Amino acid sequence: MENLSSRPLDIVSACRAKDLPVLKLAAENLRRFVPFKSLRVFTARSNFGEFEAALGSDVMMIDEDTALNGMTLEQLRRFSEAGFPQGAGWYFQQFLKLSFAFTETESDYFLIWDADTIPLRPLQFFDDQDRMLFTKSTEHHTPYFDTYKNLFGQVAHYEFSFISQHAIVRKSLVREMLQLVEKNIPGNETWPWKIMRSLGGDKPNRFSEYETWGYYVKNFHPGAAVYRELPWSREGNRLLPARPSAADLKKLGDDYAFVAFEAAHKGLRRFLKPLLNRFAIPGVGKR
Repeated sequence: MENLSSRPLDIVSACRAKDLPVLKLAAENLRRFVPFKSLRVFTARSNFGEFEAALGSDVMMIDEDTALNGMTLEQLRRFSEAGFPQGAGWYFQQFLKLSFAFTETESDYFLIWDADTIPLRPLQFFDDQDRMLFTKSTEHHTPYFDTYKNLFGQVAHYEFSFISQHAIVRKSLVREMLQLVEKNIPGNETWPWKIMRSLGGDKPNRFSEYETWGYYVKNFHPGAAVYRELPWSREGNRLLPARPSAADLKKLGDDYAFVAFEAAHKGLRRFLKPLLNRFAIPGVGKR
């Protein structure tokens, strides 16, 4: 039988208009460097025209305000917690990506890929035994694990982080995970609201889809995954020259498997503009 590593994947991202310049470059390299089937992008319906002009008509847009049963971004902005409404979008995009597990396609797997991250070399997401490959990181933010305990009634037992800008996802296991959340947390609300009402600690950021999914698999389905280290960086704006070229990205791939651009978006767009202009991207950089 054909192993999973050779099967093309649906790739799922959530993106604001501000992140479109990086997603454009990411989409080009995703087509080159991962087993690519389709790119699905959650965004506001008002962004569809600009996104389709930049990314191509073959990229599928998903209206973010119809994706989650019982939750829209505007409703989440009214959540009564410190850090809101400013933090609403940060939580909302995580729930959007998880919600793709309820989308019916022919495959039980999809790839979450952050919109601010560009792959730089070929990547695989299954080993030769069809186990999912999770990329390890070194981040440790205690409130994420407080929330995990609240949701599942057990300690995650932190060893490493799963926050690495992407994750391979098995839909059936995500559905199982979220159904367990709905079972464990009292009330009639859907799983996104139950997560919001189970946040641990008192910091602004208290839930991570990557840590929750990674540690759920590690603790509940330990034979389904293996864990790897890849060289990557969050500092793409520091690693690339002021006027980067396609050759600069290629050279960066000698040292890194992927790179993220975690910077103030206004500065980031200015930084990437010379590279975007080389590719003559329509509709980008006008706002």
